[in-house]
Amino acid sequence: MLSTTALVWTAVIAAFGWFIVLNQIYALWRRIGDTSAGRNWSVVEGKITISKADVTPTHPSFHDAADTGAVIRYRYRVGEKDYEAYATKIGGKSRAMGIVAKAMLKKFPEGREVDIYYDPADPAHSSLDPQGKSTFTTTIVFLVVFTAISTVLTAHAIAGKMLMMPNGLPYFALLLPIGALLIAVGSVVAYVMQLRGRRASASWPTTEGKIVTSKIVQEEERIERDDDDKLGEERTRIMYRPEIRFTYRVGGDDYATDTWKPGGSVAYGTPKRAEKVVARYSQGQDVAVHYDPAHPDTAVLEPANSEGAGVILVVGVVFGLAGTLFLWLFTHGHWVNAATGT
Repeated sequence: MLSTTALVWTAVIAAFGWFIVLNQIYALWRRIGDTSAGRNWSVVEGKITISKADVTPTHPSFHDAADTGAVIRYRYRVGEKDYEAYATKIGGKSRAMGIVAKAMLKKFPEGREVDIYYDPADPAHSSLDPQGKSTFTTTIVFLVVFTAISTVLTAHAIAGKMLMMPNGLPYFALLLPIGALLIAVGSVVAYVMQLRGRRASASWPTTEGKIVTSKIVQEEERIERDDDDKLGEERTRIMYRPEIRFTYRVGGDDYATDTWKPGGSVAYGTPKRAEKVVARYSQGQDVAVHYDPAHPDTAVLEPANSEGAGVILVVGVVFGLAGTLFLWLFTHGHWVNAATGT
């Protein structure tokens, strides 16, 4: 049985977990609403003016992902008026959020030209991605994780004790394999959706477009060393990303994007592969643009390009096998009985 103090703290933490769950549900609802409204927004080219780490004073080293945030600001012009706004300000004392912050800084480096989507009725209301091009992965993962944790803690608080399986292992241990299986299912679903999207894009109508940017962008990727003598240190790897930006016109509206292939941009470890992509497109070149007739803001140059499509499926298979193995071990492993003496 849990002591009175442990029971109170279990209930408090469970309540806090459900508070986070409700906030994540609200955030997901807001994002879905923004996605729907954003489909009627206009697009203009802008530039990232600030892209920096926001680090807490107690940990001034950017190597500490747990205390790192991201501050990203951009500028754009609509008509004769200039606007400036924050793209995001995320991070904090969370290793997961620190990793997200680093990913955002990598995606939007200072000085990079980007597409800015703005509300025609109020140009000051803008976003780098209001039209659902980003996935809901982060929000959904947080929602699933905190829902599972809150459910287990609530069950412990109601029962007044830690719930154990017959083999002596606590039920919350199942969160690990279940989480792996959820990642596997999500990866497979994402792969199927990408596959369907690629097939659909092959039959999209085409319109004339023009290449406005064709270059290779070098990006630094920090990787934590796993050597025993250098554990915790980071090394830098240079990645080469072909940036192919093009404009096109559909139904009297102008659009601009850099999604030259389905699935978004990709970075390579060597410049040769990026050079092959850039070589296919030169600045000012006229190109055939395949666009989604339901959402003309979505378009590609190479609808049949399936490069990198299998990576997410491999990830799903790996997590699926690992989750299945650990789930069987946790529920049927007699070594648990021996270890606990039950």
